[in-house]
Amino acid sequence: MRFDPSAEISDTDAHGIIREIVANGSLIISNHAKKRMAERGYTTHDVEHILLHGSITGKELNANLNNWAYTVKGYDLDGDMGGVVAAIAKRMTSIVITVLS
Repeated sequence: MRFDPSAEISDTDAHGIIREIVANGSLIISNHAKKRMAERGYTTHDVEHILLHGSITGKELNANLNNWAYTVKGYDLDGDMGGVVAAIAKRMTSIVITVLS
């Protein structure tokens, strides 16, 4: 089955795909996200934890990249609330766009 990143899907389906990517796919962290992670004290493991255990709280169509970006909020490994904005680029690849405190 071909995955269309520009097609709107339910939050439940999107989060399932994101979780599958974190567990078995390719998670690409943008340079912007790496900078924000350093500012906020996040590790890659914190980002993965939030994506795996958090909840989607918003989504937005990124017209430039023709895909949807999902905001996932949850607790990092230290128990602090945080957020991650990630886009599903293709079936087994997600790009972390930024992190939120």
